[in-house]
Amino acid sequence: MITRNFDGCEEYIISGNNSISLNGSLIFITLIGCISLSIALGFLFKGYWIILPFAGLEMILLAVMLLYCCHNNSMYEKIQIYEDKVNISSKYRKNKGFFEVNKYWASVVLNKPKLKGYPHRLFVRYKGREMEIGVMLEDKERLELAAMLNTSFKKGINNALFK
Repeated sequence: MITRNFDGCEEYIISGNNSISLNGSLIFITLIGCISLSIALGFLFKGYWIILPFAGLEMILLAVMLLYCCHNNSMYEKIQIYEDKVNISSKYRKNKGFFEVNKYWASVVLNKPKLKGYPHRLFVRYKGREMEIGVMLEDKERLELAAMLNTSFKKGINNALFK
């Protein structure tokens, strides 16, 4: 998901879909846990005690996986485009860090996939260094982001050169 802001600079925030929040996950785990525990207790009273530990293990695994998903929801990439520079900050598994480039010398590079069915890769290159951006996006969104960044990087070049 790409969010575009204009607050002193042009800013793109790229984040995951965030289909459920942390509070929503906790409510879901509690609700499913109560249902599963009540069913397991019913079987316990009928004499099938072996079901109770497996129900507990299932709830623990569900909680761990939902909390892992909530952790991944906090990952983002932020691209700030000022008049003369571009700041890219990222909190993602592969790209953690900060990348600052000169707007007029930076280039947006969209690499075609080597194999059919694989997504394009989008990079910002500057002085032999590069940073991959749009990792969380689908291929269609990555192509749109490349077009928006190319347009944004070229804004103001004529004004800056002929002052």
